[in-house]
Amino acid sequence: MKKITLILTGLLWMISCQTTASLDPTSSLISLRYAPEIQTGKLNNGFRYYLAENTTPKDRVYIRLVVNAGSMNEDDDQRGVAHLVEHMAFNGTKHFPGNQLITELEKAGLKFGVDINAFTDFENTVYTLNLPANNKKSIELALDIVADWARHVTIFKDDLDAERGIVLEEWRSRLGPTLRLGDKKSAIEMAGSRYIKRDPIGDVDTIKTVSAQRVADFYHQWYRPDNMSVIVIGDIDKQKILTMLENKLGSQPIATTKLTEIDYTIPLVAEWRSASVYEADRVTPAVEVSFFNNYQEDNSIERYRQDFANQIATRLLNIRLQRFEKENEHAINTANYFSSNIGRQTTQSVFSLQLNHDDFDQATLALFNFLAEIKQNGFSQAEFDEEVKRLAQLNEKNSKKATYSIDLAADVMVSAASQQWLIGKQDKYQLNKSLLEQLSLAEINDAFSRIIDAHSRLVLATQTSKNAVPLMNKDTLSLNWEQAIKTSQPRWQQNKVKVTQLPQLDFRPGKLKILHKWDKYNIIEYRLSSGSKLVYQYNDTNLGKVFFKALTQGGLRSVPTEDYHVLRIAANLVDETGFGSIPVDDLRNLFNQSPIVMATLIDDFQQGFSGWAESENVENILTLFHLKLAESSVSSKVLSKYQTEMQQQLSEDNADSQYQFTRQISALRYPGQKTIYDVNINDINTLTTDKLNDVYNKYIAQRTDYTYFIVGDIEQQQVEQLAAKYLASVRVNSDNPQLYPLYAKTPKQRLIKASSSEPRAEVELYLTMNAGWRPDDAYYLELVGELVQEQLRLKLREQASGIYSVTSWFWHNAKEPQNEGRIMFSCAPERVDEMINLTHQVLNSIAKNGIDPQVLNNTLIQSRDNINRLHSSVQGMLDLIERSYMLTDSPLLIDATLRANQEATKDKIERISRYFLENAEIFEAVLLPSKTVK
Repeated sequence: MKKITLILTGLLWMISCQTTASLDPTSSLISLRYAPEIQTGKLNNGFRYYLAENTTPKDRVYIRLVVNAGSMNEDDDQRGVAHLVEHMAFNGTKHFPGNQLITELEKAGLKFGVDINAFTDFENTVYTLNLPANNKKSIELALDIVADWARHVTIFKDDLDAERGIVLEEWRSRLGPTLRLGDKKSAIEMAGSRYIKRDPIGDVDTIKTVSAQRVADFYHQWYRPDNMSVIVIGDIDKQKILTMLENKLGSQPIATTKLTEIDYTIPLVAEWRSASVYEADRVTPAVEVSFFNNYQEDNSIERYRQDFANQIATRLLNIRLQRFEKENEHAINTANYFSSNIGRQTTQSVFSLQLNHDDFDQATLALFNFLAEIKQNGFSQAEFDEEVKRLAQLNEKNSKKATYSIDLAADVMVSAASQQWLIGKQDKYQLNKSLLEQLSLAEINDAFSRIIDAHSRLVLATQTSKNAVPLMNKDTLSLNWEQAIKTSQPRWQQNKVKVTQLPQLDFRPGKLKILHKWDKYNIIEYRLSSGSKLVYQYNDTNLGKVFFKALTQGGLRSVPTEDYHVLRIAANLVDETGFGSIPVDDLRNLFNQSPIVMATLIDDFQQGFSGWAESENVENILTLFHLKLAESSVSSKVLSKYQTEMQQQLSEDNADSQYQFTRQISALRYPGQKTIYDVNINDINTLTTDKLNDVYNKYIAQRTDYTYFIVGDIEQQQVEQLAAKYLASVRVNSDNPQLYPLYAKTPKQRLIKASSSEPRAEVELYLTMNAGWRPDDAYYLELVGELVQEQLRLKLREQASGIYSVTSWFWHNAKEPQNEGRIMFSCAPERVDEMINLTHQVLNSIAKNGIDPQVLNNTLIQSRDNINRLHSSVQGMLDLIERSYMLTDSPLLIDATLRANQEATKDKIERISRYFLENAEIFEAVLLPSKTVK
């Protein structure tokens, strides 16, 4: 059962006694206001609206329709109807019959499933439209559709009957051990409430048989102006939008009846409880200790202050739990704490422990003692001061960050769905700043006490066998809890800081000179005295952030097959161990206030290092880079933990039919070639630190013929100073690795594996053809994959009602010798042959008859929008620069995809699609339920 948590992401506001607009930290905190950047109000009929002008990014508009009705609003004979109404909203409205609604939106550049979407949860139904352009025509279209969703959804019997199959396939596609385990936990945590009887996906029998009239009853009962909100945020004129809303939504009649009240309560038992859950295919034991409280909406300053103290207590708890985990590593693999809403009126605070063994009571008692010590002694002043300092810095940084429209739309959507207040960015900054000066350690300790003083408590164990390990009963739990609280616990001793700064590196700086300036890309190329190249771009799209990479040819496809898994694992475990002689935990503590990232990077054909930091910390990144090159090793403790985790993971994988299916596909397509799927327990158990260290140093640390990339908010002069000192001083070593490509084979026979524990079929088709690589052809091949996906959606879903969703990827990686494609969907087992035959019909039709011009135009518009987004982000630009230089040692490919899009024609793309679809060999693989599954 899905648990929906509505989180108020905007924080609260303070004003002075005089209720002036200014925020004086010394004033009395007596009131709150909704975010002033959001214009809110109601139309004459009660329809709520939220409007905001925001130009990050330019030209884009984000529209949300929030209906305050979900599965909790259903009658007993309507279980699943809220979700069915959501589906029917895309199957015809008064002014957009049939599939015309999606067709018109796609013409405007929106992509179904990405820009056009919706979801239903327990309490709300939300419709999403992301407009790539803010022209009047697009906005008018979108708001016309919102108006039809709000009042004019047509629920015809034939359309409903066709949609039942799609909804059933959605239900079928969700089934799995993780979902069942979550449902079992929810049934215990939310026992006695309506939530456990109102799964948003619905009841299968109801989905199959509910009448169109009962679906329409739900729609007309709950889709009413006083129960809906519309959100429009982006590059807009608010007054013009409001006028449109009044014209399009204001005419819906005022509701004359009172909304039916819904019971959202979860009965809380004021005692300890213990319970177990078990799900086949899940072999990792776990225990969760939960504390439940009733939740009441309170928009007071005092409540905000408490919530802020809870935030600090949560952070301090998780920092301590990291050490608790290490001190109990023989029994506990991971430990963390979080708090969330379960339902609208209940909060759950959870201490979650992933265990190495199924000794649940031992882990529970250790946690009791851990919590009792904090209850008795509280957090230390040093812990509190450090966290306040971190939050103060974070508050300043967040206040300067641009607010993206899509994020603001998400925050407002949560506010409209939960009817909680959303507080403005500047107000949030001022209030946080004031509270960080005022809050005391005692308030944080009180916040912790409120968490564990809750009277409703639960110990929930995830068992690894049907033969459950017995747990302490409620009386024993109560006795042990009281004993832990009353017994004097050894005071928590803060770890002594071992590393207070990075070591000063002693080496002779080199020199650098400018090779080329590419004004079009704002790129400067340097030649370092070591012989390496540095590529620098000033980019302040992400203010205060700088990204660094050091890359060379090599990777997993350059080493002997016996070293493939060892190198892949070593790259990960070296990073988990630390940098040089500095353990990774010490580095986390050192950079707690201003985090930086530096990691080994390895893929099939290249390797090196990648990292980012804030502008003032770039020198630290380069120091860590040097430490990596000078000394890299895997500790025995890190290796031991990895082996334990992998033993559990492989045990789960061996019991997971989907994983075994994927593994068998990989073995058939890549016979005699190493892939991530052929690792086995012997590979893991025979690892030693010496072997890992030798392989890492041989293939990673000793290959230093790097091309360096620095992209971000850092000035040229600083880059040149740092590069001369830290990059030009790296001695260049290269062994000219020989790369060997991965060749995919195409088995002639369909793979059929009847081993799934789910009542569905998983279908995969792989297309393969030998071909040379060209950047424009590779891009057009990707477009063909998207075009195929759209036609498969129309054929298999909309016409045949046989699937819920389909994915289609076509690609050609630059250093691989083949065009490849992959098509995936799930369906009812008895419809496998039908769906595969329809898939071949679609592929043959595109190859023979070509591409629909309108669909192609829609796809090109959507693709151009994605390309522009990539070019406008600093990380996207870094990826484009890196790709171009690693392939051509120049920036010439940075615009290759954009140029291909601009120069695309129907003939060019049909040439690629026809050649691929007519010549590709196709391998079919089907995972069916085992004979015992019904």
